[in-house]
Amino acid sequence: MNLSRRSVLRTATSGAVFAAVTPGLKVAFAQQAPAKDILIVLYLRFGSDGLQMIAPAGDANYISNRPTIRVLSSGNNAGLGVGTLQGVDFYLHPSTTELKALYDAKSLAIVHSAGMRMQERSHFACQELMELGVNQDELTPTDGWLTRHLKSLSGTRPQLGTIALSTNNPESLLGFNGSIAISNASSFTVSGGDANANIIRAMNKGTTGYEKTATQTLDAIASVQTGLRNLATDNTNYGYPGGALTTSLRSLASLMKMNIGLEVAHIDMGGWDHHNNLLAEFNARASDLARSLGAFWREISNFRAKTTVVTMTEFGRRFRENASQGTDHGSGGYMFVLGGNVNGGKIYGTWPGLAPNQLFNGDLDVTTDYRRVIGEVLAKRHGARRLDQVFPTIPYQPMGIVNGDDAGTLGGKKA
Repeated sequence: MNLSRRSVLRTATSGAVFAAVTPGLKVAFAQQAPAKDILIVLYLRFGSDGLQMIAPAGDANYISNRPTIRVLSSGNNAGLGVGTLQGVDFYLHPSTTELKALYDAKSLAIVHSAGMRMQERSHFACQELMELGVNQDELTPTDGWLTRHLKSLSGTRPQLGTIALSTNNPESLLGFNGSIAISNASSFTVSGGDANANIIRAMNKGTTGYEKTATQTLDAIASVQTGLRNLATDNTNYGYPGGALTTSLRSLASLMKMNIGLEVAHIDMGGWDHHNNLLAEFNARASDLARSLGAFWREISNFRAKTTVVTMTEFGRRFRENASQGTDHGSGGYMFVLGGNVNGGKIYGTWPGLAPNQLFNGDLDVTTDYRRVIGEVLAKRHGARRLDQVFPTIPYQPMGIVNGDDAGTLGGKKA
């Protein structure tokens, strides 16, 4: 077998040195010490519809603008009541009973009308802006918001401290050389097994950047595989529905149980671009999200006190349903915050209303900048003290979503 450096190493376009020793793996390392919680960012890609996920089901404007796809407030398959915000009753989508259970247990908080307020409605443009931590009117940085946060922390980061449960690192980690992309922990290994691993290690005994990265990658793979072997056999399903999100969350749960110093995990969940047949498509997606998060929360019962999950999406959907019984690209979205130190069982934010004069370009307005939610989580649950370096254009304005000490936080006076 012929195996050269060219076949096992390559340079990433970002300028950092990466090793590619298993299909879909791109990884670079920097040595650095653990923070507080394990922060899990779950990105719902392609515009998850907040007016379907958390519906103002009895609102007259909502009813008239979504005559065939709306969530119902009563009757068969009605939404799941979660209380009021500024006198308006809200209902979780009926397919999200697991989320309702987490909400009732005070572990899940809802932030409505959250996101970025801007004219742009391109998936990829909005995802890029959100992951870089700016809006369209601000200077575009060369690194992601997670990168700026991790670099601002004191101490050193663990070798396996930052992981993306996917084949590539997200743009929020752009510029951070200590992140690892692991699509599936059980298959995080060298193609060809130990024989190829030994060859690669023998070829990279020097001190160049390529050689060091290859060796560090092999060490990381060995650590994960050893950790998997040492885990007690667990054949419990926990209620996972199966599919891509199940694979990511089960892999993440295994990595957490290994106690490898995990600090940050990023997960993508696509499939939210429901331009047509929304009832069937959204129902299935919402059920997958709810059941997967519910199962994950059961599996990590010993880690809940040190875990915070934040969901985000680039924008919501158009207020009025389209002719294909779907919704097109809109504005205001939503966020979920799940954790052992979350002040859950409550809807946060300001409800803008759905009357014609209350809409933004005809759609739900954004009243809570998503960076405000993330900033509070970083400050109170992840040791951030320099939010002025993470989100320099907005002040620190905690909403009380999570508990924690933010007394030393810089970068804006509390509102």
